[in-house]
Parts: sequence; C-alpha cells; structure tokens
Amino acid sequence: MSELAAAMTRSMLTATADLAVFDRETADWQRRPWPEVHGLAEGIAAWLLDHDRPTAVGLVGEPTIEFIAAIQGTWLTGAGISILPGPVRGADLRQWASSTLARFGGLGVTAVLSHGSHLESLKSVAPLGITVEDLGIAATTRSASGLPQAETANHAILQGTAGSTGSPKTAMLSAGAVLRNMRGLSQRFGLDASGDVVCSWLPLFHDMGLTCVLAPALLGLPLWLSSPAAFSASPFNWLKWLSASRATVTAAPNLAYNILGKYASLVSDVDLGALRVAINGGEPVDCKGFGRFAEAMAPFGLAAGALAPCYGLAESTCAVALPAPGAGLRFATVVDDSGPHEYAVLGDAIPGMAIRVVADDRYAMTDREIGEIEIRGTSMMDGYLGHAPIDRENWFPTGDLGFFDDGGLVVCGRAKEIISIAGRNIFPTEIELVAAQVDGVRQGGVVALGTGARSARPGLVVAAEFRGDNETEARTEMIQRIASVCGIVPADVVFMSPGSLPRTSSGKLRRLEVRRSLELVD
Repeated sequence: MSELAAAMTRSMLTATADLAVFDRETADWQRRPWPEVHGLAEGIAAWLLDHDRPTAVGLVGEPTIEFIAAIQGTWLTGAGISILPGPVRGADLRQWASSTLARFGGLGVTAVLSHGSHLESLKSVAPLGITVEDLGIAATTRSASGLPQAETANHAILQGTAGSTGSPKTAMLSAGAVLRNMRGLSQRFGLDASGDVVCSWLPLFHDMGLTCVLAPALLGLPLWLSSPAAFSASPFNWLKWLSASRATVTAAPNLAYNILGKYASLVSDVDLGALRVAINGGEPVDCKGFGRFAEAMAPFGLAAGALAPCYGLAESTCAVALPAPGAGLRFATVVDDSGPHEYAVLGDAIPGMAIRVVADDRYAMTDREIGEIEIRGTSMMDGYLGHAPIDRENWFPTGDLGFFDDGGLVVCGRAKEIISIAGRNIFPTEIELVAAQVDGVRQGGVVALGTGARSARPGLVVAAEFRGDNETEARTEMIQRIASVCGIVPADVVFMSPGSLPRTSSGKLRRLEVRRSLELVD
C-alpha cells in the first residue's frame, strides 16, 4: 500500500464527518460517513483485484459517493487513476465513448468504472482489453479473504494538463507527490477537522477539483460535493450550498466569481459568514471581477480577507503558491506605455515547493523585472507520459511570466500568448478584460491575438462570443474601449456565437486553435 493510500485509510476510518454529494435528479444531498465511504472503497478494490489487477483505472461520470470511493479503492490495489470528462452537450455519445476509451487505452487503463448513461455508452463500444463496469456493482463486491497486499504502481494519478496554449499532455504524479501537495495546501490554509468544511462543484478531472476532494478526505473534513452541471444550471446554487453547509473553504475560476458579482442583485437569503478561504486559480486572476464579487457578497457576511488568489498547475499536482488565510485580494501595479495595470499577488510557495523567476530581456515591457516562472519541489510530477522523466531537484519552466512582489508571486500571463505590436508587448488578458465589458459579450468568451504582417488580419485581433442585438455598435464600442484603456487599436473584431470558441476540458480557451480557426497563423 502506498503512503497516500495508507494516509487516506487512517483519515477516512477515524473521521467523524460525512461526505455529501448532490444528486441532480432528486435535488437532494446523498450522505455517507467517511468510514462507510472507505468500506465502499474496499469493495471496489476487491472487484479490481478480481479483474486482472489493472495498473491504471479510468473513472468517468458525475460525482457520486461510489465515484469518490473508487479513487481510494483504486489506490488500495496499488493502481493509479485517470479521470476523464463526460460528453459535452450535443455530442454524439457513441463517438464520445469511443474517443474516451481510446484515450484511456493510450494511458494504459484496462478497467473503467462509470455509472448512468455514461456507463451504457461506454459499454456499448468497449474494445477488447478494457473492462467497463458499474460503480455501484463494483462497490458491493466483497472479498472472502480480505484485501491482499498489493504492489504499488509507479503513479497514483495520470492527470491531464490544460493544453490551452498547445497540445495537452498527461502528468504522471506519484503517491508521495500527491500526498505532499495536499499537506502543503492544508498547512498553508490551516485546515482543521474541528472546524473546517469544504464545498466544491469543480470537475474532478481537473487538478483543483480533485484537490477539493483529496484534501478534506485526508483530514476527515466534511465535504459537500456537487457538479459543474448543477452549478451551470443555476450559478446561485453555489451560494445556497455554501450557506447550507456553513462552508469555510471553496474554490472556483474567474467566470464563477464574475457571474455572481455581476448579478448580485438577484441574491438573497444566504449566509456566507463562515467562509474564510475562497480560492481563485487556474488562470490569471481577474482582480476587478474578484473584487466585485467580494463587495457584492459583503452584505451576506463574506469577509474581504476570505479571497485567496492562488497559483498552481497539474505538473505540480495542483498548488504551488498560496496566500496566508485572511490576506484577501492584494494587488501589484505594473506600469507600461498604456498606463497602470493591476495583477493579483498570489502568496508564497507552499511547504516543499520553491519558485524562482528567470529574468529575460524579451519581456522587458514594464517597470517590473518580468521573467519566466520556474518551480521545483516535492509535489512535482515524475514527467509527462511518453516523455523523458524529470528530476524534482531541477527547475521546471512553467511557460508562465511573472515577478515577485512583497506579498509573493505575481503571474502576468503565458509567454506564448504575449502580443507584440509596434514595439510593444501586451498581455492578452489586459485587452480581454476590457473587451468583456461591452454589452452582449459573453463573460469568459474573449480572446485577444496578435498577428504578423503576413497574416490575413495583421495586428491585434479580438475574437468574442456575442449574444447581443447590434454587432456594429458593439464592435465600435469595443474598439473605442480598447483604444482608450489599452492604448492600441484592434485591426479587427470578430464576433462568434456563444460556445463556439474552442476550450479545454476545464474551460480554458485554446488560443492556438482560435488562431487556426480564424486563419490567423502567419
């Protein structure tokens, strides 16, 4: 048994708290004490050991009690997990199932556990060499002789990376790396079983979503777990869940905080007074949107100090830099030719991790010494699947640009995404946040791109998902706003229908695909 599986067993069996999972069909919470969840994990482990002892197990589906149990059940057998997303709306289910099983096969997965309609789709196209089973059936398996001592696989998690600026890869995470990352996060935020409650709706195939399950499981904390679909059906549900659970810790991306901040007038009858850590990570933090959320929720008891802008990536399991609890949203101001810009201060490296910024003259665009962020430490992956292994003692280049402020790390953007026009270097987020203020432009649906002289549209091009009535007026307003605030005039503004911009499985925009779709590649 790995040190991670052993730690999970100790915590789950001694916990007095419950795991509560939201059931969309009944609109109710299904609850099980953590010791019972571990009992289900043992049943799933017994099923896996009776079926060729796979070294990697695939999980697909909305969160259920059995789904969470399957994570620990897999680790009890010594195998690793890979979690992939379900089908998006409008997808051909047979094609989705075939593609998903092909991806699992490429990862070395030989057993897939699922439930509901996902299960039937997967079973209907399962190839030889991959067994697909119902999570509920697997969880009821009992071994007459108990679980034998299982050999531990090299990797506890096969975690997909975002692929927002290139091809997605699979990070191979050892049990030790996962355990140390969870402990580093818990230590920084001071998580305590005597008072903390976690509430999350983030997807489990994303590193932050999985962390929001593993961290409380390793401490025996109460966990209220819903799904992205339940959040999307009504984002205000999230506030109701936080209020009902008296949650002290939650997490979400910019989009979620922006929606609730923008439509706060529709909020009523919630109490956010218990919330002390509201994590925002996964992309450069929208300071204005995050701050607007805090102001809008203050009448409902939210303390400004609860805001926790963070930095992390799948290659380091999840967390890299976190602020101290209670620090709130702090800004670092960067001044360039177009004026001052505010970026969130993300705190210091968690225990076991180290961060440095390697200065580069190519990024000398402001009054700050900006360079590429490099990381190393105990939470690092062993390497990408199919690539050479990495050494945790060596510095790993993240591709992100930033600098250090008195309060910690500041991330400005991705090196690959810098827009260079007329001798100026601009981060696309500066333009995208301004463009998103135009009426009719969908929140989180804007991409700013820079193109060369040989491109079909040379200069700055803004692609935006639009659902308004007057494109001409909106286009004019967007150009004027960007020119006034950012000091640059877009060569073109391209409006697209909502949902048409390509995204990663975790919702990040795929900028390179946007360039290709608009035939902007030089």
